[in-house]
Amino acid sequence: MAFCEKERPPLNNGFTSVDNKFFTNYMPDAPDMRSAVYLLGFTLTQTDGEQNSCLAISQKLGISEQDVMDAYLYWEELGLVRVETDPPHVVYLDVRDSYSSLKKIKPGKYAKFSQDIQQVITGRMITVTEYNEYYNFLENTGFDASALVAVAKYCAELKGGSINYRYILTVAQNLQKYGAYTLAEVSERLNSQLKYDDDLRLVFKAMSSNRKIDHADRENYELWTKTYGFTQDVIVAVAKNCKSGGMFKLNSLLGEYYRRGALSVKEIEQYETEKTHLYNLAREINKIIGVIYQNVDSVVEEYIVVWLQRGYDDETLLAIAKYCFRTGIRTLNGMAYKIDKLYKAGVTTMSALDEYLSRLAQLDQAIQSVLERCGLDRRPTQSDRTLYKTWTEYWNMPSELIMYAAQLAAGTSSPLAYINRVLSDCKQNGIYTAAAAEQRRQTNAHGNATTATTAYIGGKDIERRTYTDEQLNALFTALDTED
Repeated sequence: MAFCEKERPPLNNGFTSVDNKFFTNYMPDAPDMRSAVYLLGFTLTQTDGEQNSCLAISQKLGISEQDVMDAYLYWEELGLVRVETDPPHVVYLDVRDSYSSLKKIKPGKYAKFSQDIQQVITGRMITVTEYNEYYNFLENTGFDASALVAVAKYCAELKGGSINYRYILTVAQNLQKYGAYTLAEVSERLNSQLKYDDDLRLVFKAMSSNRKIDHADRENYELWTKTYGFTQDVIVAVAKNCKSGGMFKLNSLLGEYYRRGALSVKEIEQYETEKTHLYNLAREINKIIGVIYQNVDSVVEEYIVVWLQRGYDDETLLAIAKYCFRTGIRTLNGMAYKIDKLYKAGVTTMSALDEYLSRLAQLDQAIQSVLERCGLDRRPTQSDRTLYKTWTEYWNMPSELIMYAAQLAAGTSSPLAYINRVLSDCKQNGIYTAAAAEQRRQTNAHGNATTATTAYIGGKDIERRTYTDEQLNALFTALDTED
C-alpha cells in the first residue's frame, strides 16, 4: 500500500477523464454496445469491490457477461485494452496515437495498393484519413503493401465488407510479432490457421456458442495446441464447462491447467478436485478466524498451498485456526506467524499439536501458581511466559526456588520484578534450592551493618554507590564488550 494515497469518492460522484482520441478515432466505428462497455468499465477502474466486475457491467447495461467479454476482445483487437486471464481482468491501455503525419509519402507510391484495398473493402468508401493510416503503417513498419491487402481480405472474410481499418492494422501488427512481413509470409501464416476452423467449430458447439470464428480464436487455438500441448479432446472437454464465460473463460482455464501441469482430462479432473478442496478449506479457515474475502485465490496461493506443502492437514489447520480465534488472533498473517512458530517446533500433525497445547496448558498452570503465590489475581500473559521461560530454561531455576521467590515477593509493589531480582541473585551466586536461598537471606539479614547506604534486593545487601559521569561511561562501555 502506498504511504500517501487519495481517498476514492463514491462511484456516483466525481468525474472520469477520457482521451478525446477515443471519441474521434474509435467510437464512431464501434458497433452496438461496445462503446458503452468501454466507457462504463473505464469508470469502474476508479473503484474496487463487487461493483467492479464483469457481472456488474452486464447487469448495468442489460447484456450477458459473454457480450461484455466480446466487447473487450473487440477493444483488445484495436489496442485499447489488454485482457488478462490469470486472474481474469481487463487492463485499460493508453489510447494510441495515429500513424499519420509521421513521414512524407511520395505521391502515387501507393496508388495500386489504394485501388486493391478498396476492392476488398466493398461495404463503404475508404476515407482519406484511413488511407493515411495505411500508408504510414507501411512506411514505418516495412510491411509489404500486397501483404496488407491480403490481411484486409482475410479480415473482410471474417467481419464483412465494412471492416474497420483499425482491426486490419491490429491483425497486421500481430502478424509482425511472428516475423511475417511479406505476402508469402503473411499468406503462409494466415493459411496455417485456417486448418483450426473445423476444430474450433467443435469447441464452439461444446460451449453452445453460435458466434463466428475470429482471428483471435485461431491464434488462441494455436497457443493451446502448439505452445500448451493440449489435444483437441481435452480442449473440447474443458469447453463443455465454459457455456457461461465463453472463449475468455476457456482461455483462462487452459492457461491455468498448463501452469499447473494438468494436460490430460484425468489430470485436470484431479486438479479441479484438489482445487475445490483448497478453496473450501480457505473459506472454512476464514470463517473460523472471522475474516472475509470475496475472492480466495490469493488466500489459497499465499497461505493454504504453503501450509499443506509443509505437511499440515485440514484437521490440524482448522484446529490452529480455532486456537488463534480463542487467543485473539483474527488475521491470516497472525495465523501464518503462529504456524511458522509451530513448524519450527516440529508441530505439523494433530497429535503433535495436542501435545504442544498440553505443554502450554501445563506451563500456564505453573505460571498461574506463581502469580497466585505472589498475590496477583489474573491470567498469565505473554510477558509472564517470557519471564518464566528465562527463569526455567536459561537460568535453570527449579520450580521450588521460583515459588520461594514468589512468596517473598507477596505484598511488594512489583512482584514479578522482585521475583526476577531474587532469582538473578541466586543465579549469580550459584544457588539452586529454596533452602540455600533462605539461608543466604537470613545470613545477610543478621550481618553487620555497613557504612554505605544499602538496600535489600533478592535477599542480598548491596551498596548503592554514587558514580561520576566518567565512571558511568566506563561501566556501559564494559557492558558493550560483554558477550
